[in-house]
Amino acid sequence: MRKRYLRGCVLATAVAMAAAILTPATAASAATTIVDNDTAGRFTASGNWGSSAWSSQRYGANYMFASPDTSASDAAWYKADIPAAGNYQVEVWYPADAGYNDSTPFVVVASSGSQTVRVNQRANGGRWVSLGVFPLAAGDYNVVGVSRWTTGTGYVVADAVRITSSSGGTEFSMPLPRTALPRSEYDDPHHDYPAIDLPVPTGTAAYAVRAGTVTRINDSSCGQGINLTGTDGAIYTYCHFSAWSVASGATVTAGQRIGSTGNTGNSTGPHLHFGIRTGTVRRCPQNFLLALYDNVTPPAATSLPTSGCSY
Repeated sequence: MRKRYLRGCVLATAVAMAAAILTPATAASAATTIVDNDTAGRFTASGNWGSSAWSSQRYGANYMFASPDTSASDAAWYKADIPAAGNYQVEVWYPADAGYNDSTPFVVVASSGSQTVRVNQRANGGRWVSLGVFPLAAGDYNVVGVSRWTTGTGYVVADAVRITSSSGGTEFSMPLPRTALPRSEYDDPHHDYPAIDLPVPTGTAAYAVRAGTVTRINDSSCGQGINLTGTDGAIYTYCHFSAWSVASGATVTAGQRIGSTGNTGNSTGPHLHFGIRTGTVRRCPQNFLLALYDNVTPPAATSLPTSGCSY
């Protein structure tokens, strides 16, 4: 599953610190909780955190900031009352500035274990930026933290979080953070059969494109990967992970993080190999991915072409 990289290395460097943003193809319709740093009883931070109203991109009256620390987390926490166990989309709001941190760790206390997503706070400010979809337990507790433990440079910023139930809501999702690659990368041909190679740095979040059941792959060709059997019966294959985020046999929802990209298996550089099969027939995924990028419902897997997308 090698790719002829003409632009991959340059592009991978350019997007290495891209913010983790995910835009579903269809919007979830469910209860939403927003917690600002000024929400009474819902935000806590140590005295190492300061308050500022300098940026007009802030959510509410102000936001919190702190210097990075390579020895301790000293997280600022957002507390939320999760009404029922389930899958929730977690988004963050922050002002962006060239002096803010390029690798701010956001910690989500998922029921499957805490997960850290790093965000470049020099980009995508003044808007909701999705960390992904996570399984959350019911209860009133600290759900999202902003950690100071980073080797990135610049202030880490804590402003607001938004938590939305996605159970039964979001039907499709991009396989990578939206800012990881430009649209033009999603129509590239594969080197020898219907599939696509997407050049992204090791550790980039990989998401389930739709709901289904996952089976782990671990071989010399794919490396660490996932076969996602979608609710439509098609198989969506991800290869060359550096790590899995879900167990084999797990049921996942669209937008749920299933792994981290890497360079395992038969690979000449960090990237995500993505393919679609219906039965034993390989399908060209380019039109499917372009539709996701454009926020429209993608074509059915069975309607995707079987040729014309390889060298």
